[in-house]
Amino acid sequence: ANAWTKIESESLNDWKTSALRVREWVIGKYRQWGIGEEQMPVLSALTLGHKGDLDKETREAYSVAGIAHVLALSGMHIGIIWFLLRWLKGGLVIPLLWAFAFIVGLEPSVVRAVVMCMLMELGRLSGSKVFSMNTLSVAAFFMLLYNPFYLFDVGFQLSFVAVASILFLYPLINACLTVKNRVVKWIWGILSVSMAAQLGTAPLVMYYFSNFSVYFLFANLVASVLVPLIIYGTVAMVLLSGIPGLHAYAVMIVNDLVGGLNGLAGWTSDLPYATFSFSIISPIEIGVFYLTLGWWVIYGRTKRRKCL
Repeated sequence: ANAWTKIESESLNDWKTSALRVREWVIGKYRQWGIGEEQMPVLSALTLGHKGDLDKETREAYSVAGIAHVLALSGMHIGIIWFLLRWLKGGLVIPLLWAFAFIVGLEPSVVRAVVMCMLMELGRLSGSKVFSMNTLSVAAFFMLLYNPFYLFDVGFQLSFVAVASILFLYPLINACLTVKNRVVKWIWGILSVSMAAQLGTAPLVMYYFSNFSVYFLFANLVASVLVPLIIYGTVAMVLLSGIPGLHAYAVMIVNDLVGGLNGLAGWTSDLPYATFSFSIISPIEIGVFYLTLGWWVIYGRTKRRKCL
């Protein structure tokens, strides 16, 4: 206890500290507006990337249910916000996305998603389509140029592998079932994206976390509806903060939606055989898995028997 010495810092006003102060201010507003105690940690994680208030039970329930990814800001969240901002004209979309990334602390998964959205927005303004592995590779290149140690960040690895899996596997999985009904087609599209992302990230998840969620398809199907509603409801809650009646109604809706998401995680995690645990697998086994998966993708696209 006597071996501590307090030293003075030259400055605490760097960009990271400023961003965290803004985030804490917004979290304080959430509390002031009446967000429930059970909903508050999840809403802070889902919209601001602040996961420090999540208790062990909540984290475990979301993990077992297979929807823990919604608690970490990623491409899904940025994509939802980008879709909301696309009605803006001119070059406002990109600065607003970077402003949001700044507020949440420039997490690697957020930066990757913002870079990709920026490239796609520039492509949209120029009339071209740029969502491809080239876009993903450019995002990875500049992020690693800025900080090479992102390569060893678990979130960075899972984020890029998930998007790459969707790019390569989603067309193959989605083509397995031809659906004409719009509702069924929408549901099958969500399931196809979820299966593609889960299949691609499964080896890394088993390697780092030693478990695999069984009911992830059902949980992700419901979560894919609730999460955009929560984000849009939060935006409405912020915009209507000056109108007491409508603001209270928006807060009530957000509380109910987050409560529903918590209920989904708890109910799914309590189902029998909700998760399977694995012993630690080796990097060699991961390599074999991705090599096999790559051959399957090539076969699906070229129909070459040698790949099969």
